[in-house]
Amino acid sequence: MAKFNNAIVFGLVLIFASAFAKSDSGACEINVEGCSPNYSSFDVTNKTLEKDLRKYASQLVDKSYHFLILSSTFNKFNLDRPGFEKLYRKISDKAWADAIDLIKYQSRRGSFGHLVNPREEVPKEQGNILIRSGNYQKAKELKELGSLQFALEYEKALAQEAHAIHRKVSHAHKSGDEHHHYDPDVAHYLDENIIEYQSGTVRELAGYIHNLKHFSEKSQGASDLGVHLFDEFLAKAQ
Repeated sequence: MAKFNNAIVFGLVLIFASAFAKSDSGACEINVEGCSPNYSSFDVTNKTLEKDLRKYASQLVDKSYHFLILSSTFNKFNLDRPGFEKLYRKISDKAWADAIDLIKYQSRRGSFGHLVNPREEVPKEQGNILIRSGNYQKAKELKELGSLQFALEYEKALAQEAHAIHRKVSHAHKSGDEHHHYDPDVAHYLDENIIEYQSGTVRELAGYIHNLKHFSEKSQGASDLGVHLFDEFLAKAQ
């Protein structure tokens, strides 16, 4: 009797699990063209998650260029700040590496991770820094404190984008004819490679802003010295 009850419970678990998972239903057995690595949220017809990841990879490339320009701003003869230059080059390189890795991940899941317009379909409430016109020009004109504020807002905006994708793949849901977007593998990838880094960087940049404000709020002479000392700190910290 105990074995019979266990069999019933196991059968109910399998039925429940099948309600939250989409399978290709033996498509590979029927036709060799159906043999692909696509499954779960990468196997739905509307390709919503694939579009989200392509856009995010494109936003990371755009971020890399923004911070590369910002880095070069502090590597000029009339604004020589090696600490700031090193910080922003590091952020730029990380964004570039993350974009490459995200494209590779999409390929591993059977998708084609090409780049798209990174400013398309960004929600109005997040339309702050990601779709603001003139960001490249602004990056060339920023001073020390303003550059840190710009960097913090940019990092937070991209973090919100990552959280929006994570929220979508972290819950099994179905509305009308929409397919499930639940995909724990994507959620794990975002946690390990994107989100954990972002929270640390946001905290770090916020701390830099308040420290620099404290150093530079005195008289002009003390302000210049404070910024110089803070730049030396950044150069050693990176």
